[in-house]
Amino acid sequence: MPNPTDYCARATDAWSDPSNGRSGRQTPENTGTLAGLQRRGGSLSAHPYLFTSEAAWAALDFCVAFYCATLIDIGKRGTVGLMHSVQAGGNVHLPSIAVGLLFGLCITTLSRLSGLHFFHERRGWLAELVRIVQVVAVAGFGLYGASHFWRVQTLTRAVLPEDCIVVCMALFFSRLLWRRHSHVLRQRGVAARNVLVVGVDSIGREVRDHLVSLRFAGYRFKGFVTLGEATDDASQVPGDQVVGDVRSVIQLARSMFADEIIFTRRPATPDVLANVVHQARANGIDLRLVPSLSETLNNRADVQYLGNLPTIVIYQRKHRALSMLAKRAIDMVFASAALLVFSPLMFLITLAIKLQSPGPVLYVSKRVGYKGNVFNCYKFRSMVADAEAMKERVAHLNERKKILFKITKDPRLTAVGAVLRKYSLDELPQLWNVLRGDMSLVGPRPSIGSEVDQYQTAHLRRLDVIPGITGLWQVEARQDPSFESYIELDSKYVNDWSIWLDFKILLRTVSAIITGTGV
Repeated sequence: MPNPTDYCARATDAWSDPSNGRSGRQTPENTGTLAGLQRRGGSLSAHPYLFTSEAAWAALDFCVAFYCATLIDIGKRGTVGLMHSVQAGGNVHLPSIAVGLLFGLCITTLSRLSGLHFFHERRGWLAELVRIVQVVAVAGFGLYGASHFWRVQTLTRAVLPEDCIVVCMALFFSRLLWRRHSHVLRQRGVAARNVLVVGVDSIGREVRDHLVSLRFAGYRFKGFVTLGEATDDASQVPGDQVVGDVRSVIQLARSMFADEIIFTRRPATPDVLANVVHQARANGIDLRLVPSLSETLNNRADVQYLGNLPTIVIYQRKHRALSMLAKRAIDMVFASAALLVFSPLMFLITLAIKLQSPGPVLYVSKRVGYKGNVFNCYKFRSMVADAEAMKERVAHLNERKKILFKITKDPRLTAVGAVLRKYSLDELPQLWNVLRGDMSLVGPRPSIGSEVDQYQTAHLRRLDVIPGITGLWQVEARQDPSFESYIELDSKYVNDWSIWLDFKILLRTVSAIITGTGV
């Protein structure tokens, strides 16, 4: 059996290719090197739980109901209502918007109460349609009664049936499309959840096979972990699927970026499970246990199903889905606006680079982002074309310690590149990375592959969030050569993240760019 420490020492070990998910085997091209972390089409979702979170379903329901109700009300008012509102000097769309907001809130609240915001793979489309019809009918008639009670002439008898029918259809088909989208991403290995199975026995093999069979559920089997008990039988599984023992399960989970650990049975020694639970809480790793028959029949509230597999939830982290949705929305809006505003400047920079020195305008490098995902990071080229080949010759000028590499007055810089670096203009193309989802506006800087190869298990904490164009380290200790400071500030950002913290970092970044400190 492989030595567990070999798997914990490197972030890139044992990263299974989604295309090999059926066997769980690792192929030579995806073990021990960053080549194995290459994505297979599409942009990796940094927060796969957003596809099934209550916040995502609530946002979807509200947007659909608000949009449909508002458009229908505007359409029913017609030209007569429009001319009357204009002559009266009022806002023609304000009543319709108010109707849409109220109807959207009613639909969202009732959907939450009826259980429509809980993602159930086992619920059929007919059962969901019935619930949607019930929710829309109650919301429609409730709003109709309220409008008559307060004598607000918005929803009429003619509008109510049309509103209900259109909203029912829109909610139903939008949910079908949302599920289909999430299924496609999961089937392609995007938005997947990595799973370790503790227990190399018949139950463990059944769990592995069941997870692999759930093509649209997004579970990626990463390997078996032995319990060190007589019931373990590693001879029944391929040797490369057994990655270690339970004593190092958390380190293994961190090094493989596992999201969940599933115990096939309770360990004979009680302290084993208790210690794993304690460490899992500290590291944000979900824990499940395959229950015995008696536990399943007791109708326990903590039993959740993975497909048709019942599991007892021992620990499940609380995801800040609404905040993550807001962060992604802010990234999209700000990145789109920035690309539009700075497009003339980016055109001038392109011309300056082409006139200054031969070579490509953009410098494209492989960077390691969220959970070891490798992506193409774009920057304006600020150095001579053969800068990489010259790196060894200038290595003695490195001003950083340990893993990091940075030279303030790098001899490879061009004249244009020096100006771009001073005002951080070379990083403008990374706004495209933000739109793609590879990066965020704020987060730890994306790491170079050679750096990640040298990471210890604790350093992988900074890969638990999407990398950013700017971050806490950039505004707090940009000139600090210490690698420990670099890791400490990035870990602090991961632990203390909030929308408000992102805004503060962005404001400080703008100040640093204006003063030309090269953040």
